[in-house]
Amino acid sequence: MILERHLILQNMPQVMNLRQLLTSWYLPRKWQHELRINRSILVNRHYQSFNQLVHNGEQIDLAFAAQIHSQTYQPHRLPNCPIIFENRDLIIVNKPAGIKTHPNQPHESQTLFNHLAAILPSGPLMLHRLDKMTSGLIMVGKNPLIVPIIERQLALKQLQRTYIAVIPYQKQMDPQGTIDFNIGRDPTDQRKRQIDPAGKSAMTHYQIIQHNTSWALVKLQLETGRTHQLRVHLKALGTPILGDPLYSCQTAPRLFLHAYQLTYQQPFTWQMQTIQTTIPTSFLALTR
Repeated sequence: MILERHLILQNMPQVMNLRQLLTSWYLPRKWQHELRINRSILVNRHYQSFNQLVHNGEQIDLAFAAQIHSQTYQPHRLPNCPIIFENRDLIIVNKPAGIKTHPNQPHESQTLFNHLAAILPSGPLMLHRLDKMTSGLIMVGKNPLIVPIIERQLALKQLQRTYIAVIPYQKQMDPQGTIDFNIGRDPTDQRKRQIDPAGKSAMTHYQIIQHNTSWALVKLQLETGRTHQLRVHLKALGTPILGDPLYSCQTAPRLFLHAYQLTYQQPFTWQMQTIQTTIPTSFLALTR
């Protein structure tokens, strides 16, 4: 499959050559190599060396010979999965708690990706995940061209994910700070993770937004993306997320963790985009 993109350069942050241009757009080196070898990047309709300087107003044409390995999902519409943002490349959905991101077995159909398969002609493409019990914003690809770009933004921490959670309030807890504990597997339970000095590095930034004598509403930003990172880190502080069946002994109608905001660089531009959803009213009511 040939994937094409035709662009007019606008709002360049500085003068740069073609190689710097593609790097600033987070195109993987493999794709840059293919563009050069196949001479399939044109400046004003002519192939140029990667050392060629480019300027605002010039036309850039890209053509990628991509190998597409997409997953097919059984279409099945679900209620209460509002679309928060959509363009030609991606879609951002506010996923309800209790809905899995994608099926793990062929017969499963009650997942967000089954829902998106019913409304996207080309089907959804995985960019990142949310746990079943976590609600909030999830970004899904519509165009294979942007999948490695967003994955690279994730790897380089250019795509920032911000969460809201309800935790027990403790007076001695600093109003904001950074949790920096390595995380590894729990040898006694394959579902769980635990703090492990020999595990993978993990860092979470937090800020208390509001609180009462019992509960605090905290904003959480991931510096890394380990499995159950927020849940394990908050448990390590003695403040596990309310309703967490794996890491808290306090039961609740749901896991009080919500993906609240996504910030990323729009593909093939230098413009940062922030998409935000509302904080669930149940989170606010508990912490007033």
